[in-house]
Amino acid sequence: MPARADDPGTLADRLAKVQQEQARQQQRLSALQGQQGELRQTLAALQAQLAQSNADLAPIAAKAQAIEAQLAEAQLQFSHDQLAYLQHLAAFQADIRKLYALGGIRWLEFVFSARSFDDLMNRTIYLQQISVSELQLARRIRAERDALDAQRQLLAQARAELAPLLNTLQARANAIAGQVATVASYDNQLDSLRRQTIIRLAGLQSQSRKLQQALDAYETEAAQAALRGAGASYAANCPAAAPAGSVRFCGHGWGHGVGLGQWGAKGMALAGLNYRFIDQHFYTGTTWSSLDTRSAPIHVAVLWGASSYRVLPSGPAQLIAGNRVTNLAAGQAVSLVLSGGLQKVVPTSAATRLTVYGPSGRYHQYRGTIVGQPSGGLLYVINVLPIEDYLRGLGEVPSSWPLEAIKAQIVAARCYALTHLGSTALYDVDDTTQFQVYRGVDSESGSQNAAVDQTAGQVLMYGGRVIEAFFSASDGGHTANVSDVFGGSLATYPYLRGVLDPWDIVAPRHTWYTGIYTWATLERVYFSSADVATYGHLKGLDLRDRDASDRLNTVGLIGTRGVKRVGVSAFLHAFNRSTLTGHDVLWNEMFGTRPSQAWPYW
Repeated sequence: MPARADDPGTLADRLAKVQQEQARQQQRLSALQGQQGELRQTLAALQAQLAQSNADLAPIAAKAQAIEAQLAEAQLQFSHDQLAYLQHLAAFQADIRKLYALGGIRWLEFVFSARSFDDLMNRTIYLQQISVSELQLARRIRAERDALDAQRQLLAQARAELAPLLNTLQARANAIAGQVATVASYDNQLDSLRRQTIIRLAGLQSQSRKLQQALDAYETEAAQAALRGAGASYAANCPAAAPAGSVRFCGHGWGHGVGLGQWGAKGMALAGLNYRFIDQHFYTGTTWSSLDTRSAPIHVAVLWGASSYRVLPSGPAQLIAGNRVTNLAAGQAVSLVLSGGLQKVVPTSAATRLTVYGPSGRYHQYRGTIVGQPSGGLLYVINVLPIEDYLRGLGEVPSSWPLEAIKAQIVAARCYALTHLGSTALYDVDDTTQFQVYRGVDSESGSQNAAVDQTAGQVLMYGGRVIEAFFSASDGGHTANVSDVFGGSLATYPYLRGVLDPWDIVAPRHTWYTGIYTWATLERVYFSSADVATYGHLKGLDLRDRDASDRLNTVGLIGTRGVKRVGVSAFLHAFNRSTLTGHDVLWNEMFGTRPSQAWPYW
């Protein structure tokens, strides 16, 4: 029978194809944005070069213009002087023509035409004066003309000497301007491609949302069917009851049981459910949102004590101590000491990783910066890096688990990290189970990196805030109300209420049990001599006081003369610290107990 267009398998295939295309377009968009960023840097550099070239050209061009102006002024002055001379010459010639009766009287006629000797002398003196004046004027004009001509030659020589530099600078400015125009044109093309890609991405995101909604509807129906089929029958997995007069403890899961159950998430992923359904199953009433967490830093305390610590960079880095900056080569180790004050080892290459060594030798390798921070007589070694890179280094679930389970864990871990920023004055979280297990690069894997990348920035919200996403290893088949485990009101964390988790059945310690003990043996653990005097000898247990998820609140130690009631925490502590723990342990992660290979339920 052919698959229907809306069956879950077909929907999942279509969604996968859309998401692949979405990822491809997102990569293309990132590449275009990267190219555009580099191109705009190039454009800015070219524009700076053009501005500098124009700045270099400006004084030379101004000088050339000044020379041209001086040449023009000299030429104009020369022309004026020449015109004045020609005008004067014309006037002189007119005078001569008048004197010689327009040139018709010859010299002898001029001499003998004088009325008297005095008239002849006057005429001669007049001619002599005119000649001398004309000669002086001609000499002056010639001197001025020669000076102007010399000035013109000097200016022309200066212009000729300046021309190559001016031409070179102008050619360089023109070339850079051409490059600017070319790069700007390419930038416009990239911007157009970027806009087209954003439009395609928006369409793909719309398709993805519709397909995801349809698939979620199918998975919700499947999950509800699983819940109806499984019910709460997990208690039936305990072994046979102990003989009369003795007791065997049997329980389910390990950890506090609040929020996401990691093994339940794995079971759900194995059943084909996606991370979005998994997370919303465990965190009741939450909604999805996205935040830009790419550059949001987190400060992780990885080691602390009075010892010194070594940091070994895999590539170039810098050691910053106060105002001193020391360049470090790959493999050049530095020591962080309590007396050294605040010290930072900062990679100067994106590929550089920093390996930290403590008193016991190599600890872990890290992305980001390593800070040595003295405080209260101790030196804290703190890894500072973006939250998304921090998530890559978590060691909460195995990398061999289904990707959807890892993605569900990563989203919960991202929410947890965001809500713990600023937990202390020195750091946000440490690398232990007190917060989240973190081993840096040593915990990175292909599947975990894929889970981080595929859920980048995704968070769960309730009431407009990122949720405080508690999680534990195995909830035993039902998660707990936060108020039953940590106290307070469920109204404060309404999304941390108990829900069924039949998928926890895949956990190795979904069901665990101890050996068989007599009441007399347990009496030595729980009753003092005063208790025996008050309550008599131990003969049974009252296990009826339970919370909404069927977890014990208190244990009634039934004696022959009365009942001593203790909290479940005290009951677990007393058992785990007794001589009985050589073989068995009553598990509860909150009390620091570690599993042993000798456990029959391991």
